[in-house]
Amino acid sequence: MKRVLITGAAGFIGGWVTETFARAGIPLRAGIRRWNSAVRIARQPVEMVLCDVMQPSQLQGALEGCDAVVHCAVGSPQVIVEGTRHVLQACQAQGVQRVVHLSSVAVYGWATGSIDEAHPLRGDGNRYGEAKIEAERVCTELAGRGLPVVVLRPSVVYGPFSDVWTVRFARRLWSGRWGTFGAGGEGKCNLVYVTDVVQAIERALQVDGAVGAVFNINGGEVVTWNEYFTRFNEALGRDPLPRLKTWKIGLRARVLSPVRKTARFALHRFGKPILRLHSKSALAAGIMKATESSLKLTPTSDQLKRFRQDAEYRIDRARDVLGYEPRVGVTDGLEFCAAWLRHHGILY
Repeated sequence: MKRVLITGAAGFIGGWVTETFARAGIPLRAGIRRWNSAVRIARQPVEMVLCDVMQPSQLQGALEGCDAVVHCAVGSPQVIVEGTRHVLQACQAQGVQRVVHLSSVAVYGWATGSIDEAHPLRGDGNRYGEAKIEAERVCTELAGRGLPVVVLRPSVVYGPFSDVWTVRFARRLWSGRWGTFGAGGEGKCNLVYVTDVVQAIERALQVDGAVGAVFNINGGEVVTWNEYFTRFNEALGRDPLPRLKTWKIGLRARVLSPVRKTARFALHRFGKPILRLHSKSALAAGIMKATESSLKLTPTSDQLKRFRQDAEYRIDRARDVLGYEPRVGVTDGLEFCAAWLRHHGILY
């Protein structure tokens, strides 16, 4: 490959791909949406370009001289679907030789059991999952026109710089108000450490038999959510977790559901006035902080359902075709996360 364009290079997975490829000497171009988002990858000797996937003109310039693309950019459902279409259409116009598209196991919805890539896709009302399904349909459409596309479906990707699966849960555990969920936490937590996802991406760029195929990317050890909470808590050096009464948490989740929706609507419509009020009124700032803390420490109804979901995403195809093999176990991965959190003082 002459050069690889990475979209969403300032994000969690995109940042890891950028850093790993740079250290390996793989020629790359880091596509970012805003310059102020590139602080992390600016430490690397990489070329950076503005590459908003919703701006086709930026994509054309970013792709110049590249013969492969790793599409990591994510955002709203519109960005996921239309942004993917823009990226793939630009790749086809410029004769790109390989596109690796990052999808998600969210495309399987609430399916249970042992799930391989042939399982039916269903969003089940989840906007993110439904958007990823539509984005995969775009991949299929462009592949039908001759574009060499590989689709990866990672499971629960965690590691340093992960806000959703690392920082948020570490803060919950650190608060002393989190615990295990009894039978309500015995669903399978399909953790995959971020460097294993990067490994799969690199193999998807190189293996000829990968073109036109879809691959689940999961870790080698599937634990329950209770185990994830317990082992992460131990890595953080905290006191043993209590067993929570799930009926109380479920009731609290239902009570707070309209509060979450109202807060999202208010921030979307009145973000600037709310920020001004926060800066000028100590009382308002205190109320907002308390509300935010309560929301973050209470799982949503969908999260509680996820903690019960008995689903395991099989990686036989990735092993057979890509030669993918998970290298980072859960214990080591959580120790790495805890060390990173301590080093950056995120929990203090």
